[in-house]
Amino acid sequence: MFSDPFRFIAFKMPVNIDELSAQTDALRQDYTFLEGFGVDAAKVRERSKVLELSFTENGATVQTFVKVYSYRKSPFQRLWRKGTAQTEARNLLFFSAIGIPTPRIVAWGQRKNAIGTIVDDYIITEAIPDTQTLNEFMTTTCPDRSQPVYCSRRDSIIDQLSHFTRAMHAQHFYHQDLKWRNILARIDGDQTELFWIDCPKGDFTRSATHQSRRALKDCATLDKLGRLHCTKEERLRFVAGYLNQPIDAPEVATFAQAISRYRRKRFDAKDEHQARQRQAKENAAKTK
Repeated sequence: MFSDPFRFIAFKMPVNIDELSAQTDALRQDYTFLEGFGVDAAKVRERSKVLELSFTENGATVQTFVKVYSYRKSPFQRLWRKGTAQTEARNLLFFSAIGIPTPRIVAWGQRKNAIGTIVDDYIITEAIPDTQTLNEFMTTTCPDRSQPVYCSRRDSIIDQLSHFTRAMHAQHFYHQDLKWRNILARIDGDQTELFWIDCPKGDFTRSATHQSRRALKDCATLDKLGRLHCTKEERLRFVAGYLNQPIDAPEVATFAQAISRYRRKRFDAKDEHQARQRQAKENAAKTK
């Protein structure tokens, strides 16, 4: 398949999962807390709904994102399983513990029915001001390498992504939905800051087979838009940083090829099909 990328990673002290769980539990609130935002989770019929709301904390107004997950259409979906909000809260705490900037978790909670199945849950995070999704940020603030400031921002983004992804995988944690829309960016002085948000699918695994496959998937997911917005050299820079190897090392070329093959096989055809469907709908709407 490809050589194991983990042999190049400098492993840090493992994060204590029990401590993460305790920190997550400490943030749990009952549903009266959610009701204080004027949100009735029982009325949410979508699989998930995100609201931008504010509340007062210590005399100051705090802008937040309130996300509610509903399982009413699939009532047995969370039977004997943790809630999505609980998992997402733990994962954001994990990212913060290994040095990946994330939004502050204000609270999370869940509600169960009489047989103990979760019917809905919620997570509230503090909004990070002046941010854009990574796709929007790259398009508007550093669309190419035509100016020195653009080059600096793009290199900073790539270096942060490679470092954060390597640090995450070094702990045997895999995101499984590492899309550009789940990463926020902003300019702070002469620095470019990244923040990771929305990780309800990520988890730890000790299986060597799963580790290799999920590491490749995470990198290929980043490359979905990377291939459209980044040069070949920038994409190799990411792989070199991820493997902690010189950009001309044979292992970098090998893993970059593995990423491209995975992306083409798993993502490209589906993305192109969905794009054609969207275009067909837009064309049909124009003819009406």
